[in-house]
Amino acid sequence: MDKIFETFGYHMDIMYQNKYYGSIKLETPDREIMGYCGRKEMVLTEDWSYKNKKLKAGTKVVTELYPLCGKIKGDFKKKLEVLQNSRIVYNN
Repeated sequence: MDKIFETFGYHMDIMYQNKYYGSIKLETPDREIMGYCGRKEMVLTEDWSYKNKKLKAGTKVVTELYPLCGKIKGDFKKKLEVLQNSRIVYNN
């Protein structure tokens, strides 16, 4: 995905007891595998709050990391090729 799209950063989702508690924006990834397969258990080192949800330090949470992607890289011809190839995969 990094080869096709511009990456603006990374988005780490935080879940506690299988409930979504919020997210943190990161500039660089903290793991190799992204998404559901790259889930990690972490222990919070400091109190964390997001809107009206609060978690204390020492709480075990599960995190997932996703890239924040933007436009397709390359000139107009390259963009058309990428879009055309993506449709071929889904239509067959």
